[in-house]
Amino acid sequence: MKSITTAEFQKHILSKKIAPVYFLGGEETFLIDDCLKKIERKVNTDDLNREVFQAIDCSGEDIANAVETLPFLTDKRVVIVKMANKLKNADYEIITNLIEKTVDTACLILLFPEKLKNSMSKRKDLINVCLDSKNCIVVDCKKMYEKDLKIFIQDEFKNRNKTVTLDIVQQMIDESGMNLLNLSNEIEKICVYLGKNKQHVTIDDFVKISGFTKEINVFMLTNAIEEKNLQYAIFILEKMLQSGEKSIEILSSIATAIRRLVSAKSLIEEKNYTSDQATEYIKIPPYFDFRSKYIRNLSRYTLKHLKLCLNELLKADISIKTGKTDDVSALENFIFFICK
Repeated sequence: MKSITTAEFQKHILSKKIAPVYFLGGEETFLIDDCLKKIERKVNTDDLNREVFQAIDCSGEDIANAVETLPFLTDKRVVIVKMANKLKNADYEIITNLIEKTVDTACLILLFPEKLKNSMSKRKDLINVCLDSKNCIVVDCKKMYEKDLKIFIQDEFKNRNKTVTLDIVQQMIDESGMNLLNLSNEIEKICVYLGKNKQHVTIDDFVKISGFTKEINVFMLTNAIEEKNLQYAIFILEKMLQSGEKSIEILSSIATAIRRLVSAKSLIEEKNYTSDQATEYIKIPPYFDFRSKYIRNLSRYTLKHLKLCLNELLKADISIKTGKTDDVSALENFIFFICK
């Protein structure tokens, strides 16, 4: 049996009876914890019928005894083994027997916080036993790509009877990063702020309640500029200045982003590089859709306009250093020119 995604697990936990064994693995610990909570809610367990082990501090016999212990005043008990990737070699046979010869009155949950594909050679025996067993559900809690993350955020709002636009979803990712725990906390704060009666999240709601769990930084500003998202770029600029960022340092970072755009565009138009070759040359990472997103942003600009931006950069630099105009106006005017 192949592993299932967290989205498939959600359907499983809502529509099917509980499995005897679950293997929750992957590098996204938030998703592992979320799946664990859903299983425990489904079993409707309590502290008397819940036992938790750390694999490095227990033996296979301890786990087996817990699984074979009858539940108290309920149908099933839950036995959780954390850090199952740290199980001692001597305990594998015992755990394998528990997977193959399950007990009707227990649900065994193995938590394996490692990337499954990278772990195959080191823990191939345990993972393969779980994958091959009809008694075990293997859930791959891997890191999400940005497109999956957007669906996750929308679903989390939907589960709370709220709706949100893709623009706000994107801003949440820009500000909180790819960290699911931070995003989940932000979603919860927004929903509490809205209350029960208001269903739709507006940009004003988001700005008022957003805690900026990821520090508003230069990356967010340059990303907004690369997207030609003028309104958001100015919004971030104001937040950065309010937090004490120096104008000349902000300008320097924008200059780096512009030079990188010029370099990539020149390689494509003047040296016949492909978009992938050009973005690889300027060291845009290929993972999490960074490179494909950068290529989309690159198509928004002409080489002629980018070269004119370099001239405007010089003007802005002189304005700030000589005091010809105030720093805020110089930066805003430069961003207006770039994104026009």
